[in-house]
Amino acid sequence: MGDVIVGPGADVDEPDWELLIPEREDGLEEKLRGMAHREWVRVTAELRDVQTLAAVNRHGVQRLVLAYLRYDVAAANVMKFGAVVAAKRTKVPQLNIWQVEMRAADADATSAEMELCLTPRRRAAAGKVQRKAKRATAADSYLGKRAAT
Repeated sequence: MGDVIVGPGADVDEPDWELLIPEREDGLEEKLRGMAHREWVRVTAELRDVQTLAAVNRHGVQRLVLAYLRYDVAAANVMKFGAVVAAKRTKVPQLNIWQVEMRAADADATSAEMELCLTPRRRAAAGKVQRKAKRATAADSYLGKRAAT
């Protein structure tokens, strides 16, 4: 497991990026794992700031981070090869498959952002996470008295 992001009353484990981002032929897996970690920290910090970070959101944040990575990889390939490429056999112009992936990743990211209420329009609708009140026990009061003496 990765680092634990600690919020006010919530501990959210970072996904195991090595499991989710396996080795690749192009050798970019370490760079992608680092990007995933930075995005995870950025998104969880935003959720913590608006007090909507909760353990139940972990998988939604994971989907959002992976959608961001998919978008970045696809966008780089569209910039490298162009939005329209020649078909291998016929040389007829066709839409680059990376352009399709970029659009799909954008739709997935937008959907995940809406679920997590990260878009400005949805932030007002987000309810703050209800934190459980700390329960005082007999041991707490005993230890409190012992620490004072």
